[in-house]
Amino acid sequence: MKTDLEPFILSINNLDETILQDVTPAFRHYEYPKGYFLLKAGKVCDQLWFMTKGCVRYFYTDENGKEANTWFSLDEQIVTDTISFVTRKPAQESIQVVEDASFYAIDCEAIQRLLKKHHAFALWYIKLVEKHYIEQVEDRIADLQFLDAKQRYEKLTTLYPSITNRISLGHIASYLNITQETLSRIRSGKL
Repeated sequence: MKTDLEPFILSINNLDETILQDVTPAFRHYEYPKGYFLLKAGKVCDQLWFMTKGCVRYFYTDENGKEANTWFSLDEQIVTDTISFVTRKPAQESIQVVEDASFYAIDCEAIQRLLKKHHAFALWYIKLVEKHYIEQVEDRIADLQFLDAKQRYEKLTTLYPSITNRISLGHIASYLNITQETLSRIRSGKL
């Protein structure tokens, strides 16, 4: 039976049908409501999720109790705390569902089993890390270094045209590392 999971798996890197038949059952389907925590800071991330619909935010809480958003994932994206997942150390960030969402998840143990069993899956996993972690992190660092607030906002809304309808402006301002007032000025064309 074909699901929306198989095209996702194959979009990362091609796997032959035999390996795909071994990999696909390792994923489980989940539905989570808005507000649900996939991961809380201080816990080890045991799951890698493929979100078929919905959105999540990644955030940490500073020493004064203020939340700072570091990333958003929307429809058909990978969701995980890569550092915690790979190192098996507690996460520094939390991952929270921002709107009702649907996921396929695979746990670390299943990935390790598949990595040992299939060389092609190991190549798939390397491509996954390249596409969904290294590229995103490098892009985020470059944005913060080289783009001003207005340029960062424009890039975010180009990448995710519906984001302002799905994520609160407070969360977006936090992600852009600006105040809500500055975001309002950008949105109104006054900046």
